[in-house]
Amino acid sequence: MLPGMANHKTVSRRAALGAVAGSVVALGCGGNQESSAKTPNGSGGGASTGGGGGSGGAAGSGGAAGSGGAAGSGGGLAECKAQGPTPGCKVTDDNILGPFYKADAPFRSDITEGSAGTALRVRGTVYGCDCQTPLAGAVVDVWQANDAGTYDNAGFVLRGRVKTDAQGRYEVTTILPGLYLNGSTYRPRHVHYKVSHAEGVSLTTQLYFEGDPWIASDAFVKPSLIRPLVESVGAGGKKQYDVTFDVVLTGS
Repeated sequence: MLPGMANHKTVSRRAALGAVAGSVVALGCGGNQESSAKTPNGSGGGASTGGGGGSGGAAGSGGAAGSGGAAGSGGGLAECKAQGPTPGCKVTDDNILGPFYKADAPFRSDITEGSAGTALRVRGTVYGCDCQTPLAGAVVDVWQANDAGTYDNAGFVLRGRVKTDAQGRYEVTTILPGLYLNGSTYRPRHVHYKVSHAEGVSLTTQLYFEGDPWIASDAFVKPSLIRPLVESVGAGGKKQYDVTFDVVLTGS
């Protein structure tokens, strides 16, 4: 069970879905709720974990070959623009932006700024739409609620951007997001994402966590965006969670 869930009264699936249908509302920046305008499904499901370049594999047309399969700067996306996604490769689904996005978050991998809560380490790789070419220099912009379910709209606490490394990898240190009411039901814990690359389009999506009891009653969750949390031991012997969220970008 995710921490803190015992403090929230659960509801039946039928009641929760009814509450969502009748009570989820759109609102502006003044309320702590998500927009009720459900976005259409993305291009075909969750991101494949894909794989790095082979030991002898050349990088895409925008990058140099590397003995360890280093990422190209955009070769996979260039091929996508010309040919479309590789058959069998699923581009990451989009998801709602929500009302609390702020542009120009600072570039940093630790976004906590001393926030209380259970430590969470999010890692992943950004791929081109062959699900194999890792994309160096992609910008991963994340934001989330704090442990109490509140967003910092005055500053940039629990907000930040990172660039992927030569192998397309990123890592963010944060805390497990809190719950907050959206109409008459809680939104499940989630982390917002905007992922972009100079050679491709920007993807807006969200990361959700397996086992969250509020997923079933939420109007916005897409199953392809749910990932398992792995409990581990963090700094000072304290409990932390790890989660892997790979992203596959389209090139058109």
